Amino acid sequence: MTALRTLSFGNGSLWGASWSAGSPETSLCALGAGAETVILPGVRPSENGTGDGDWRLDGDGVALIASPAGQLVDVPAVQDTVSGWDQLCRVTGSFGEHEVDCLGLRSAWADGVELSRFESIRAVSVWFDPDEALALTAFRPRKGKGHEADLLAASVIAADRSAAAEDPRLSTTYGADGWPSRAGLELWLSAGEDADSERQFPRRASGEAIGARAQALAGELELRAEPFRWHSRSRDGAGMYILARRQ
Repeated sequence: MTALRTLSFGNGSLWGASWSAGSPETSLCALGAGAETVILPGVRPSENGTGDGDWRLDGDGVALIASPAGQLVDVPAVQDTVSGWDQLCRVTGSFGEHEVDCLGLRSAWADGVELSRFESIRAVSVWFDPDEALALTAFRPRKGKGHEADLLAASVIAADRSAAAEDPRLSTTYGADGWPSRAGLELWLSAGEDADSERQFPRRASGEAIGARAQALAGELELRAEPFRWHSRSRDGAGMYILARRQ
């Protein structure tokens, strides 16, 4: 079993993505500013206090803190025992000569994830200033053919209501080079106690890659991280598309 944690943040010009699968050998951090991209193998978040406390990223020239900025949302994966949580966060600190103060999203699969079970994992995150976010993680089992086999977990985070999503959907368009170029999310809020119009319609978002990217190996997985620009309800936001797939 492995404690999988992902962290993404950015504001369009500065961005970062962290993937940690329980050991330095299966962890890395990618940071970007304009055309500059830095990949730091073995760098993973360290926790202060409880699982939803601050996460720290420390490395050569890197000192970043991811602090809670919204409600923690439990997100069980559909039809599977994998479970975890998503949370909007604010990342502050610096890397190199760049000062960081922006929103992001972090997810933790603390109940244990057997990475050997999966052919690929996609972690898609979206955030809108000051307090809204969407998150979806898709686990594709080995020998699973196409997205129909994916196990999906997703959440909607907002000031008025945060909840796990039912029947989440992810669509991805790939470029000729095999990298995601466009993506779409459709997240239905799970039924709650209050009857309101919000849960009668899905939250939708569409996004496109901004051109920056990072690629590296972490254990048996190839990792690709790509910042995205997202659109939903006449709002523009930032986000990340992380793809981890078996070599």
